[in-house]
Amino acid sequence: MSLPYGLASFFQLCIFYSIVFVTLVYLLKKYYYSKFYILIVFLFYPAFFEFFGMNVGNAYKVFVLIFTLWISFRKNIYLSFNSGDKLITFFFVVFSFFFFVSTSKNDDDLTTILSQFSRYVIAYYLWFLVRKEIYYNQAKIEDFKRFIYDVIFMQIIINIGKLIIFSGKQIEHIVGSLTLIGGGHATIITIFGFIFLWLYRRGNFKFKDFLYIFGLILIGFLAGKRAIWYMMPIVIFLFMVYIPNKKINSTIFFTILLMPIVFYFGIRLTPTLNPDNKIWGRFSIDHIMEYGNKYQFGDNTKENKLVAQGRGGATLSLFNKLYSDVVLNDKDWFGLGLTIMYNTSYEEFQNFKTGLNMKGSASGIYQTYITTGYMGVLSTIFLFSPMLLNIKIRRIRLVLTLIVCWEYFMYIGLIFRVPAFMFLLVFFIHYFNYSLIKIKKIEVVHS
Repeated sequence: MSLPYGLASFFQLCIFYSIVFVTLVYLLKKYYYSKFYILIVFLFYPAFFEFFGMNVGNAYKVFVLIFTLWISFRKNIYLSFNSGDKLITFFFVVFSFFFFVSTSKNDDDLTTILSQFSRYVIAYYLWFLVRKEIYYNQAKIEDFKRFIYDVIFMQIIINIGKLIIFSGKQIEHIVGSLTLIGGGHATIITIFGFIFLWLYRRGNFKFKDFLYIFGLILIGFLAGKRAIWYMMPIVIFLFMVYIPNKKINSTIFFTILLMPIVFYFGIRLTPTLNPDNKIWGRFSIDHIMEYGNKYQFGDNTKENKLVAQGRGGATLSLFNKLYSDVVLNDKDWFGLGLTIMYNTSYEEFQNFKTGLNMKGSASGIYQTYITTGYMGVLSTIFLFSPMLLNIKIRRIRLVLTLIVCWEYFMYIGLIFRVPAFMFLLVFFIHYFNYSLIKIKKIEVVHS
């Protein structure tokens, strides 16, 4: 096991993962009666097993995959197969074909191939499992939502423990029970956690819900994530004002009032976002704009223009390459392999000709391009687009699609690759559709 860049001692990590273990046991004991709930709990706890080393981490991945397949076939998920499912299944087969064609052309080892592919297999089966749980177990739908509430709440509890154990130090790579090697998880769980809470409370927040939201933001803050200070005000506005499309009441007004306050303190509490480069540094819009532009698109004053800089710059370079006079080769179409992206350090990554100035500049779509090429990019987009387009409520469809697109094209692309996040996304899609059907039934009864 490697410690996260020397920022934490082994003793601190042991205490921290003892808290993670306690929350895991709590959830398993409370929801032991549902094998499906147990599966979801495990999806949110990969970091606990990875803490014990690569062998335990790989065993965990195999277990979760087999558990997912076993529950899927036990529940006969294909009995409720519809035309939309056929399209998703078709694109899953296409995605799988190009995934294995790409890996066969590169030197990826079998463990890496199966580890990465299992993420998409789980995501595919979650589409059916979550829908079946919502539509065919309606008597327990409130129990299902309460379960998800508790799972996310445990992430908040774990991060309160992180705050105390590490004395408030921002350690990017430890994000609750989700990961100990990647801080981007903190941004997604914060955003998705808020969306779920909005759904759970139907947009009517009480005082304790604002504490819940504060806990979610704490996750992002302790991971030093800059994106939450930009994205959270936007997400809050969209779900509190745009989607309901209703008059502003006291709750909405109070929430809107919090947005600039959250943004202001977020900037001052994040060293890289203020000109003093320290906690409680000055608030400067000019610095925020300049830093954000350089972070997303690189430093235009640099002499080396042959490589893409920043995640936004990486994504733009892919589109520019398609419309340029450059002849695409085999590596462009089928990638350089999974190993280069997922089994290398930042220093080792620099030895490969990826078109990036550094590994951290790889957006979600660029990661797909490196690993499986343009064919992987296209098949990935075609696989997940029908899921998002399946949302029946237009404004929710638009907002969720925008969030997912931002995360894939301009951020890290974790939603598609992390089963816990795919579970939440699939839940949002099916539950919003279920709610619409339920509303229409009520309207028919009262008409």
